[in-house]
Amino acid sequence: MRLRAALARLVLAAAGLLLASRSPAAAAPIAGWVNGANRRSPLGTNLAGVTYWTAQYPFVDHMKMAGRWLSGSAGAWDDQRPLDLDAHGNVRSLLAGQVARTVVFAGADPGLAGKKFLLRWEGTGQLDFGNVDVQAFNATRRTALLQLRPIRGPDTNLIVIINLVSTRAADPLRNLRLLPPGGGICTGNPLRAVAGARDCPPGAYRSFAAHHASILFNPEFLADIKRYSLLRFMDWQSTNNNPTQSWGERALPSHQFWTDERRGVPLEVLLALANVLGADPWLCIPHRADDAYVTAFAQLVKEQLAPGRLAHLEYSNEVWNGMFEQTRWALAQADALRLHPTDRYTGLMRFYSRRSQQVFLLAAAAMGGRSRLRCVMATQAVVPYFTEQILGFEQARNLTDLFAVAPYFGATFTQPGEAAALQRLGLHGVLRWLAGNASAEERSGLPYGALPDVDAAVAAQAAVLRQLGIPLAAYEGGQHLLVAGALHGDARLEALLDGVNRHPLMKGLYLQYLAAWRRRTRQRFVHFPPAGA
Repeated sequence: MRLRAALARLVLAAAGLLLASRSPAAAAPIAGWVNGANRRSPLGTNLAGVTYWTAQYPFVDHMKMAGRWLSGSAGAWDDQRPLDLDAHGNVRSLLAGQVARTVVFAGADPGLAGKKFLLRWEGTGQLDFGNVDVQAFNATRRTALLQLRPIRGPDTNLIVIINLVSTRAADPLRNLRLLPPGGGICTGNPLRAVAGARDCPPGAYRSFAAHHASILFNPEFLADIKRYSLLRFMDWQSTNNNPTQSWGERALPSHQFWTDERRGVPLEVLLALANVLGADPWLCIPHRADDAYVTAFAQLVKEQLAPGRLAHLEYSNEVWNGMFEQTRWALAQADALRLHPTDRYTGLMRFYSRRSQQVFLLAAAAMGGRSRLRCVMATQAVVPYFTEQILGFEQARNLTDLFAVAPYFGATFTQPGEAAALQRLGLHGVLRWLAGNASAEERSGLPYGALPDVDAAVAAQAAVLRQLGIPLAAYEGGQHLLVAGALHGDARLEALLDGVNRHPLMKGLYLQYLAAWRRRTRQRFVHFPPAGA
C-alpha cells in the first residue's frame, strides 16, 4: 500500500507538466460542491476490479465487494452444490446441512485489521463469522457490531468470512449491508468523512447508516482519485471474457454483490461516480452484447450522466489480445464472415472495426447524436498495421473520435536470459536501461520497453493517425515491470523490480515518459493500474 500511495503522488505530480483540453465542469451532483481538483487534469485512470481481495475500498457498503455465495458444509469449504438464490443474489433456502458463505475481505495487508463495522440485514436466519469478534448482536433489530481481528505475523492474511447457517423460507435472511459503525459526510464535501452532525453546518449531515444507498462511495476512495479527469471502467465492468449478451443479464444496483465476473458493477454506479467527481466516464460494451443491449446502455447513459460530461465508448477491450475470450470469439466471427483476405488477424481487425462502428451508430442514435459521445477504437501499441486495417475498413475513419493504445514502459519478463540480464544490471542499471541511457552491451538480452522504444512506437502510431485526422489516446499505460512464466515467484528478481519502482529516480522516468507523450499528442493519458489503489 505504501508503494501504491507513493506511485499515486508520483504520477499526479508528473502530470503537472502536461496540459489537455477539458470539457465544461459538470453540474454538481451534491448541492454546494464541485470537484475542482481535476478541472485541468491531463490524467485519467483505470479503476481496479471490484473484488474482496483488493486493497481499494470504493463503497460505503463493503458487502458490495464481497465474493459470491458459495455452498459449503461442516466438512467442506465449497461442496459445489447449487444454491437457491433470488434475482438479487440473496439465498432463499438451504438444503439439509448446507451453509452459504461469502468472503468479505482477504489480503496480507488490506488496511482493515482491527476496524469495526456494523452489519445490517433483513429477514430471519442465523449467521456466524470467521476472523471477526462480535461485539454486539441484536436479532430484533437485525444488526451486529463486528470488529475485524488483527493480523498476527508478517505472512498472515486477514480473511473475513460470513456464513449463513440457516434461513427461514417464508422470510429469508437477505440484503446484507456492512457499513461504518458511525459517522457520515457533510453535503458540501463528499471527500471527507466526519464523526457526526456537529462537524457539519446545520442540516448538512448525512450519516452512512441512513444514507449509504445514496452516498455510495467511500470518502477516502473519492479523495484518492479526485485528480483524475477521466475514469476508465474496464475492470469495474468485468469487460474481459464477459459473456453478457442481453440487457436483462446486466448488473443491477439491487444485487447483493457487485463482484460477479459475468456482470461487474452496475452502470448506474459507474455514472454516479463520474457525476460525483465531475469526471468523464470511459465505458466498455461486452463483446457479445446484442444491439438491444447497446441501445439500452446508451439510453441509460443519456439519462443519468451529468450535463457537461463526455461518455467515452469502446467495444470490449484488447480484442487483439489472444489471452482473452473476446479475441477468440471475434476471430470465429471474422472467419464466419470471411473477413480475412490475407490472414486471420487482419480479419479479426476488420470484425472489430465493423462491430465497433455498429456500436457507435447505435449509441449515437440512442443519445440523440454524438455531442456527448466520444467513440474510441484501440489496438496494440507496437502494431501500426492494425491501426491502418481497423480505421481503413468501411466507415471507421468517419465514426471514430479517438484511437487508443497502451504505451507501457518496462516489460513482462518471462525468460531466464532476461532475468540474468536484469541481475547483471542491478537496480541502477535497470533505471539506466529504462531511461535509454544503457550501453548496447548493457541492453543485451533485454526486450522492448525502454522509454526511447516506447516513444518510437507512439510516434509511429501518431504518424498513421495524423494522416487520418484522428487524435491518439492512451487507454492504459505506465510502468510495467513484471515477472511471469518461468520467472514467476523469483524472489530476487521481484525484489529488484520492487526496488526500481520505489527508487526516487522513478519520478524522473515518469516525467520523461509523460513529457514525451505530450509531444506526440494532447490527449489525456489514462494510467493503469490505478495509482491510488
